[in-house]
Amino acid sequence: MIEKVVIDNRLEVLLLPRDTIRSVSVIAAVRNGSSHETEEVMGISHLIEHSVFRGTENRNMVEIKRPIEEFGGSINAFTGKNLTAYYAKVPLTASEIGLEIIMDIIFNAKFDENEIEKEKRIVLDEIAMYEDEPVDNVFEQLNKIMFSNTFANPILGTKESVSKLNAEILKDYYSREYTPENTVLMLVGPGKELEKLVLKIGSLLPERKGKKNKFNSPVFKESVQRKEKEKEELSQIYVSYAFKAPSKMSKDFYPSMVLKTFLGSGMSSLLFTRIREEAGLAYEISADYSGYNETGVFNIFAATVPENFERLNGIIFDTINNLKNMEDIEKWIEYGKKRLSGRYMLETENSLNFGFLALDYYLAFDKIIDIDNIVNIINAQSKKDILDNAIKIFENEPYISVVKPKG
Repeated sequence: MIEKVVIDNRLEVLLLPRDTIRSVSVIAAVRNGSSHETEEVMGISHLIEHSVFRGTENRNMVEIKRPIEEFGGSINAFTGKNLTAYYAKVPLTASEIGLEIIMDIIFNAKFDENEIEKEKRIVLDEIAMYEDEPVDNVFEQLNKIMFSNTFANPILGTKESVSKLNAEILKDYYSREYTPENTVLMLVGPGKELEKLVLKIGSLLPERKGKKNKFNSPVFKESVQRKEKEKEELSQIYVSYAFKAPSKMSKDFYPSMVLKTFLGSGMSSLLFTRIREEAGLAYEISADYSGYNETGVFNIFAATVPENFERLNGIIFDTINNLKNMEDIEKWIEYGKKRLSGRYMLETENSLNFGFLALDYYLAFDKIIDIDNIVNIINAQSKKDILDNAIKIFENEPYISVVKPKG
């Protein structure tokens, strides 16, 4: 059973005891992502995520990574729209140093000007790399035509915005956003080890205080758009269809999860079966759903050669618009329920994955996760609820982003 404690009335800590493992996972989620940025500092959250590994007030770059990796452990981070997460997985022999290093980089980063300039060059290279990737192009373009708020902005920022950032700007932003009040810490490992680690946390907190950010939701543009981009040296068309969908707080959250699972998750899914296996039209076809506090996005992605595009497009819309009339729809719904339930259960087998799942659930719903309850809810979804929800989603006109070969 997951336990929640609050250190010094400031830092929320979730404890996930796993007495059969010989490792500890430490995950720190800061409630700050690209959606919290202004246009002037676009990309700053991602640059901070990179830069904290270059040194703190207590450790240099080598002293951050080597003490974890020399024990066989791992340390990494990522930036999203609503949060930035830092995590380490270490054997029990390195549990204290794993905790200390994660706490050090999220609360005591140094931001040396010379090191920041080096990291900016790396991020600018990363931006250039993503500009060459057609899949990334499709989704960045989709966000721009679909959203009217900061969800339209790229997480990495732009070359122009990142180039303007400096150590002073990063320090100011970091000191304001990286506070105990704006952070949730997750610890996964043997219960007795977690009890010892909790006793250390208070001494690792900074004096500065802050506020807890709310999670933002995307705001859709009123006019639905389609945008195509041509690129050199492509042989395939990449397309993403996005529909307005229910929020994660809606009663239709789990029907949407089942829907995206039976439509486009796995090689046995409906769209994969129809488009790849039966029609032989595409190597890649998938469906996804993201729920936010106030709204959601349902997405279908595919890649195919130009001569197959119109036929692929026709099969996708014929499928999603006629789900209710399919004679074997109950078989597909059952597949969606079983696969989704199984995915939740399998996540509990990996301590780091389970930690992320539990943390994500807590941040989304402000509740402690109960896998058995989630599985029961999934299995209780009726055919009518799932199909009625599908009709509501797909009656919306989709936002369409296409990246295709030039000429």
